Amino acid sequence: MDAKARTPTTRRELAETIAAEGDLRRRLAAHARLRFRLPASAAEDLVQDVCLELMRRDGPVRDPEALAFRILRYECLHLLRSARWRREVSDEDVSGLADRTSAPGASLELLALVRQAVAGVSPACRRLLHSHYVEGRTLKETARALSYASPNNVWALLARCVQRLRAALGANR
Repeated sequence: MDAKARTPTTRRELAETIAAEGDLRRRLAAHARLRFRLPASAAEDLVQDVCLELMRRDGPVRDPEALAFRILRYECLHLLRSARWRREVSDEDVSGLADRTSAPGASLELLALVRQAVAGVSPACRRLLHSHYVEGRTLKETARALSYASPNNVWALLARCVQRLRAALGANR
């Protein structure tokens, strides 16, 4: 254990380091599971996708860990935005928005206030909020998915929906 682990200097060396079942691989998989709320199998698949992406083009790497996490983030977002992960969200699912987005350790009282505020906005507003903030769609993708005329309409409606949520939360406090 006298020899310090060598920092990868190329993309290929970084891919080999990740593939070697080391600490970086575990941290990448944990990040995908926790940050993007993916199952362990999907997180592991994404780590393998990161390795493949790194091996596609070899070249020097300035900050290997940052590059690995950046590629993982793009792979996670690509997966979540793909058709196989999308599903139509019913109003009951959207009303559970507070459960999925609550921070660990949040008080039950605060969670109840958020649930009440989300339930107080219109179903169209809930679908819009869910599509943009939970599913991570861009304004253009949200406009297309929910059949709005343009991303500008989505932006204006999102602003109004967020304003209504803030007002509802302010009135409840």
